[in-house]
Amino acid sequence: AFREILLADFNTPETEHLRQLFWEELFAALEELPEAQRDVFVRNELDGETFQQISDSTGVNIKTLISRKRYAVMHLRERLEELYGELMGY
Repeated sequence: AFREILLADFNTPETEHLRQLFWEELFAALEELPEAQRDVFVRNELDGETFQQISDSTGVNIKTLISRKRYAVMHLRERLEELYGELMGY
């Protein structure tokens, strides 16, 4: 249900508010990450760069980048789970 709200093609005041809240929480959670984890997550997930592209521009091994992203995802999932529960009434 939460995913549908974020990806919905329609805009209601409620969906717009939920989207804004989600993005605010996501960016707040990203700020909590170490810079290296935040950088790889943003570049891969939000900017659409491949691990190879990130590796080529930073000189960091692809396996290291994957590991950093994994830790970032774990943190974000844990952090945003609270928001999901609040929004979905759990």
